[in-house]
Amino acid sequence: MNKHSVHSVIQKSSKTFLVVFMLGALSLSSCSKDETKPALKPDGKIVDTASPLIRSQYVTGELATLCDSAIQKVDTQVNAVVGLAVTDRTFDNTVLALEGALAEFNDKTSPLTFMNYVSPSESLRAEGASCEEKVTQFYVSVFTRKDLFNSIKDAAPRNVDEQRLFSETIKAFKKNGLELSDDLLAQVKARLTEIASLETKFSTHLNSDTSSVVFTLEELKGVPDVVLARLQKNADGTYTVSTKRTIYAQVMENALSSDTRKKLMLAYDNRAVDKGNVDLLERAIVLRAETAKLLGYKTWADYRTDGRMAGTGDNALKFLLGLKDKLGVRAKADIEAMRKYKEELGIKPFDRVEPWDVLLLSAQLKKKNYSLDEEKVREYFPADLVVNGMFEVYSKMLGVTYVKVEDSKAWSTGVSLYEIRDTKSGDLIGHFYGDFFPRDGKYGHAAAFTLISGRELSGGVYSKPISAIVSNFNPPADGKPSLLSHDEVETLFHEFGHIMHQTLTKAPYASLSGSSTARDFVEAPSQMLENWVWSPEILKVISGHYLNQEEKLPKELLDQMLAARDFNQGYFYVRQLFLALLDMSYHTSDVKVDSTAVLNKLYTDIIGINALEGGHFQASFGHLMGGYDAGYYGYLWSEVYAADMFTQFEAGGLLNSDVGAKYRHVILEQGNMRDPLTLVEEFLGRAVSFDAFYKKLGI
Repeated sequence: MNKHSVHSVIQKSSKTFLVVFMLGALSLSSCSKDETKPALKPDGKIVDTASPLIRSQYVTGELATLCDSAIQKVDTQVNAVVGLAVTDRTFDNTVLALEGALAEFNDKTSPLTFMNYVSPSESLRAEGASCEEKVTQFYVSVFTRKDLFNSIKDAAPRNVDEQRLFSETIKAFKKNGLELSDDLLAQVKARLTEIASLETKFSTHLNSDTSSVVFTLEELKGVPDVVLARLQKNADGTYTVSTKRTIYAQVMENALSSDTRKKLMLAYDNRAVDKGNVDLLERAIVLRAETAKLLGYKTWADYRTDGRMAGTGDNALKFLLGLKDKLGVRAKADIEAMRKYKEELGIKPFDRVEPWDVLLLSAQLKKKNYSLDEEKVREYFPADLVVNGMFEVYSKMLGVTYVKVEDSKAWSTGVSLYEIRDTKSGDLIGHFYGDFFPRDGKYGHAAAFTLISGRELSGGVYSKPISAIVSNFNPPADGKPSLLSHDEVETLFHEFGHIMHQTLTKAPYASLSGSSTARDFVEAPSQMLENWVWSPEILKVISGHYLNQEEKLPKELLDQMLAARDFNQGYFYVRQLFLALLDMSYHTSDVKVDSTAVLNKLYTDIIGINALEGGHFQASFGHLMGGYDAGYYGYLWSEVYAADMFTQFEAGGLLNSDVGAKYRHVILEQGNMRDPLTLVEEFLGRAVSFDAFYKKLGI
């Protein structure tokens, strides 16, 4: 996660209609069987693969045709389940047949919908977005079919695994209104179908946003030369500053002109406004509230939390509000420190901190108080070294080995493919792609995408999972390699934690494998792993000056980083609280929401700073239209479990292979085959405690 932004996210496959990103993948035998392991070169690298694992090159119109074909095939398979005579129905030809058909469907449509987020081709992104909308609407149609529900609801599971699958499948149908009258069910289906369309449009608008602001050199006074070198310089000597998060943050942290920062923040907070994203969100909020009422829930928050760890919207709100006052004390102190420093710098007005001041004051105050130069820190984190060092760390901890696939074919240049193998046996476990640098039209934050879900196939073969880590780190520039901030290193460890959750799974069913677990738990494994980048032991492995990688992060810089770790955390966590409460405010309303008015009031009440006049942050708050609606509280909720799980590694050692093996087996491999709380308590060997969480928050 990036401390300066909305949390990084996980996009995951799901058989439930609500998740926008129904990412499957083209099902290839080469990634489902371990019979033909590629030959290794003497240096341990893999010989060129004969064909790409995930297809990403299509002629115009082909992607759309493949999408329609996949829908037609799975529809035929679903109809076959419905068409069975009552006397012929078995668990195999009903529940397992449905699960297998939908898993295959996900595998086939994954590269198609994924193109919406990563393809350099505008036309392919458009086809991918169209396919995504069709796929999500197809899921609505499947899980609102009474004839299908009636075909599976009386199936008899034969073991514990089948019982878990059956239970979760029936829950998905019931939550979609299968126990309603035909008339009410039709109303639910119509609303869910429209919600799916709105969510796809919202995400597509955000992904394709190319907002930027042009500034003169004088207007960028204070921005270091090394940052200016990363900007687009125009023929007239001006600079174009993109609203992509990496560049945006670096300019906001350094530009001395309040007008420059305000103008840039307005552009950032108004991304996709001109495409209608505010209207799309507000329409979705209305439809969600109506759907919840039809389904017998008081609010959409109650509907969404049903079946999650929180259980009800009230429980989630109670948790958040229980943090409000305690975190508020810390946040007020942080904001007052920024205000005093603003006065010291001579930036008017002196009596308050404006929203466009925060990144500048925070970065510069941190530099002043701790003598910490973030640009100097970057020099010790060249991307290639960090990635390889991260592999070494995860390898020792989890007992796996990563091998780069040479000359692998992917959707864009600079994308790498890796094998994951079990270190002891050498067996292939899965693959993942690394797509680390920004380009036009690419997904704008950091995320982990499931492309092929792990699952059992016929004949005892296990389908090898494939995932992709997508981020937007600084590309090489000005004769230097890509250099990461420490925040970006933390983000990388977080997202790779999701990759491990997705690819080390051993769950037998695609709908329950990998990170297809409760939304208010899914971030916990990755949040726990953020702690690794603060360990001197680990930093020795993942750092090295870009001019001489044997020169590790100096003790002086390390001490400054560790001393500054808790800096401004009151503000950071109150901002997280604001985002979670904003989400819950939208999704506990039973009237049409003025999303901007709600945002502005809540921002001032919770954070204690006046909201940005003319801003519409909600138009780019992708979580609200990407599966985290009435679920953003989960980032704070899951930190309870992340902090508690980390105590086991604190006691045993961050590279302790025994603790790592237990974590891999109990948490990562299980997916959603058991409830998250049961898994966590098995890993801990005791009941969950809030102590580590409160200690981390300093409350």
